[in-house]
Amino acid sequence: MNFDLFFRNATILDGSGREPYTADLAVSRDRIEAIGRLEKLSARRVVEAQGLMLAPGFVDMHGHSDYHLLARPQAESKLLQGVTLEVGGNCGYSAAPVRGWLAHERLNSHLRLFGIRADFQDMAEYLDRLEEARPAINYAPLVGFNTVRAAVMQMRETAAAAEELKVIQELIARALSEGAWGASAGLIYPPGCYATPEELAAALQPVGEAGGLFACHIRSEGRALVEAIEEVIAVARAAEAPLQVSHLKTSGQENWHKLDQVFARIESAQNSGQVIRADRYPYIASYTGLSSSVLPEWVFAGSQEAYLGRLRDPAARERMLREINADHPDPEFWDRVVIAQVFSSKNRGFEGRTVRESAREPGKTPLDFVCDLLLEETDGPTAICHTMSEDNLRRIYAKDWVMIGSDSAVRGPEGTMAEGKPHPRVYGTFPRVLAWAVREKGMLNLAQAVKKMAADQCEALGIPQRGKIEPGFFADLVLFDFERLKDLATYEDPHRYPAGIELVVVNGEIAAEKGRATEARAGRVLRKVASPRV
Repeated sequence: MNFDLFFRNATILDGSGREPYTADLAVSRDRIEAIGRLEKLSARRVVEAQGLMLAPGFVDMHGHSDYHLLARPQAESKLLQGVTLEVGGNCGYSAAPVRGWLAHERLNSHLRLFGIRADFQDMAEYLDRLEEARPAINYAPLVGFNTVRAAVMQMRETAAAAEELKVIQELIARALSEGAWGASAGLIYPPGCYATPEELAAALQPVGEAGGLFACHIRSEGRALVEAIEEVIAVARAAEAPLQVSHLKTSGQENWHKLDQVFARIESAQNSGQVIRADRYPYIASYTGLSSSVLPEWVFAGSQEAYLGRLRDPAARERMLREINADHPDPEFWDRVVIAQVFSSKNRGFEGRTVRESAREPGKTPLDFVCDLLLEETDGPTAICHTMSEDNLRRIYAKDWVMIGSDSAVRGPEGTMAEGKPHPRVYGTFPRVLAWAVREKGMLNLAQAVKKMAADQCEALGIPQRGKIEPGFFADLVLFDFERLKDLATYEDPHRYPAGIELVVVNGEIAAEKGRATEARAGRVLRKVASPRV
């Protein structure tokens, strides 16, 4: 028989959770053709895989590359850690649908940040544009509730009126009909934080009706963590949609003990018949916008001018400080928040430094420094917050309903994609799970980890014929040296690709080899249904 690609004597982790076994594997075109002891065959490329692990390509359940893939379709930071499929549109933010002022704002900001013309409005138009860019990895979209609410209501703090809610539902339903696999919400970010549970549940009715997934960055991961879990479980139940809790964590040492209560709430709902899963990255520091890391939600309400006015107002700053101290009683809080990236050359020296350290140079209080920095930066700075527990991470990974997601966007080797000091999860999440969580810490066994990194995600979304090594499945594969595997990205030096990933195959094409991306860009946009043309 003639094959396109043949792996000889690979140690296969098939993604089912079963123990690894040794076999040959043959690929024809974009599919796995055969597995076993295969003789008397020829292949365009033979890979001698003895001593190496062959797994299904890793699936990033929690990605943010919606615009980044348009700017950097080579997707090196994901591809070179073995990721062959990203689920995008998380935390409430998707590239589409957009309308009115939001479409105009994103067109300007993404032209400035990435040099791309984001002049699409609907999900179908966006996915068509992404296909034209020929991404190196597969991409499955969610539709963002925050994006839709902003398109309809701008950044208003008030509840949605009946007519507005109807438009929100219609836009979500249309995005689902055009290929989205579900919806996401970011209840810690504006304008999602202004939605009541009742509004959110109503907005998500089309998701339940379409059999889609609801992924949610909950309203609090610290002081009100338990209440936030209860809220999102109730919302998903009302919407009749499976729930994915985004980057499940307990933030702040004073909240670490709440994990048992979180488990109890989730597992009680599961026992009553609800489908609930979660994702988590293998680090104990978070990464998001500096403003949303520290400032109360009321600061962002209304127009950009209103937001900037509050940042300037001494009385508003006093109120912010009182609320920040209440939410973050740890006296070392400002020492745990590190400036990751700014976008003006004037402030580049603050990257990689804590807020408290950065504030000393201009002789300011930490909050005054943050407010002044946000006023100076046209595009929002990002921050890394060291607030979590390794023991809690171990306990989270022990749950069979928790899978792996990086919570990151694609980066690349030059231009704006290579600037700043982003979280090392951007480059290292999946190798770190295997090298650190499995090999060094024993948090998981190897077969469990691979299942959490591929098959579980495809099952959660209902993506067919991906996530496992089986005949007839798409040939998304990663070959790695388990003993040599290592995430090399650090907080101090994050732009580093991992070691030990030998080969990455996307839809039957060799996409990366020996730590370098190839010219093949064989990724596909995965749409849940055929895209209608309206």
